[in-house]
Amino acid sequence: MTDVPAFFEGTEKRVEIDFRGSGDLRNVPRSHWDEVIRLSGTQILNCKVTKEFTSFLLSESSLIVYPRKAILKTCGRTVPVAAVPKIFEAAKEQNLEAEWLCYSRKNFLAPHEQPEEHQSQEAEIEICRQACGKVGDGYVLGPMTGEHWLIYDASFQYVDSSSRGDFQVDIMMYDLPKDVQAKFYTDQPEGSAEGARKMTQESGLGGIIEWTGGEVDDYCFDKCGYSCNVHAGDAYAMVHVTPQDECSYASFESNFGSSRDGLPGEGSNIPKLQELVTKVLDVFRPGRVTITLFIDQGAAPSVGSAPFEAASKTYRRRNTTSTWFEADYSAVIANFDRLENA
Repeated sequence: MTDVPAFFEGTEKRVEIDFRGSGDLRNVPRSHWDEVIRLSGTQILNCKVTKEFTSFLLSESSLIVYPRKAILKTCGRTVPVAAVPKIFEAAKEQNLEAEWLCYSRKNFLAPHEQPEEHQSQEAEIEICRQACGKVGDGYVLGPMTGEHWLIYDASFQYVDSSSRGDFQVDIMMYDLPKDVQAKFYTDQPEGSAEGARKMTQESGLGGIIEWTGGEVDDYCFDKCGYSCNVHAGDAYAMVHVTPQDECSYASFESNFGSSRDGLPGEGSNIPKLQELVTKVLDVFRPGRVTITLFIDQGAAPSVGSAPFEAASKTYRRRNTTSTWFEADYSAVIANFDRLENA
């Protein structure tokens, strides 16, 4: 198809911040979020509000806002860490103070195409340290010569994560089959509700969203590309697809089954996470996939190794790396290749 950029960096950069205090981030004025997004190097396309949280669809990915948590995920040549001071400022105006921050991203497909803030791990760690007032440390999980995950973790307050049930799973998928790529091309104008709805339904994502009981805010880009945010009660999901053959990529991130009030029961999330991961991989059928799990230890008994076990049915696991932060929360990354006959 003509006029379609041959390359776009789909791999996202992600900032998650937890706050404590009496305020509510959902009360931050829209103008403030507009500035946060501008500083990141992107813009707001859509906004969806439910009683549990607010989501923003961006020209490069998504922003999720809970009462005391913000998740900013951006792709392309964006610099989300540049917006962190503005997020801190907004939180302070709502009587909230930062409790914990995590910046993370998988290795880029084309690191030389990134802005100077992301040209090297050293540069990224330095801008994180500046944003966090020199609090925190950088980590690399996975092989430096292969698929790896850069993390900057900053704890501003003591947190007993053994009493919390929060977690999120991110499924990052590469080398999409051509028939899957084709479902994310359109002859509709950018932002067309019809074009977005067609992508959601014909790709199979609509079935996953229905299975979660969620509501979708979806968007189709000019000629190709897709994003959506999903509200499934207290759980979110975000999906972003870059279908060009030279750089085909899709990500599906969710905290489906996690809890911010109390602990989920032992083993309670294993069946639903296995089914969710299986459904996502069936939709996209990537040639290779990386799955990450960031989890409070209070949630660990409910999750086990469910996301990774689900992928192992049709993929060969190449490696798994994990690390613990402080005493009671952890991050795990696993890389997989599709089995030849799967």
